[in-house]
Amino acid sequence: MKQVLYLKTRDKLKTELSDFMDIFVSDDLMQYYIPKLTFAGKQELVNHEKKLPEEYYVFFKKVSEGADLFEITLANYWTFAQTCSIFVRSVELQFLDIPGNKTIIAVSQFMAGKIRTGEMLKRLGKIDEIQLATAIREQKQREDNGISVKMAELLIELGYITDKDIEILLAFKEDAKKRFVMGVGFSLVKPNNEQEAQTLVRGLQKEIKRLDEENRILKSRLKKILNIKG
Repeated sequence: MKQVLYLKTRDKLKTELSDFMDIFVSDDLMQYYIPKLTFAGKQELVNHEKKLPEEYYVFFKKVSEGADLFEITLANYWTFAQTCSIFVRSVELQFLDIPGNKTIIAVSQFMAGKIRTGEMLKRLGKIDEIQLATAIREQKQREDNGISVKMAELLIELGYITDKDIEILLAFKEDAKKRFVMGVGFSLVKPNNEQEAQTLVRGLQKEIKRLDEENRILKSRLKKILNIKG
């Protein structure tokens, strides 16, 4: 079963993410990144001196265990956007080391809403600083004339990027708002509101607890059948 799931997933990803990987290579994927607590971060995990929201200390605990951002997101039923928001803010507070890879922090800032599309494309090397400045100036001129235009649309119009570049980037950001749900493989769920999200999380926690209990009972029965002590 695992082999079949792997092969099907691999083939699907090759097709769906071929364009995506033109922008992001595996070394740049923030999902793989393993954050490192600074000395101040380790102290905060113990003392809670800053009295941060509880999810920060949950995050710090997983970081102290060596988890990457994907594992942290999955373990807490968070969205990548939530994880990125906590990650970026923790770096700003100097509770985490600054990633050596600039793309990782740039993607995280984009997912967290800290930087906009134009700045993200510049950091990815899709446009340069002069092109971004030109686009910003053009956007302002149009707005002064009562014409509203999105930066992404303007960059395409100016010939700096393609439709594909934007579609990939925005699709990635949209997926970052969804929650991973474990079932047969993974599925992505995007709740309509916060109340629905909380209901989903409670349901998942209840299901995990039930599965853990079933697993404990099965282990106990297996020990009896095999006459295993301990």
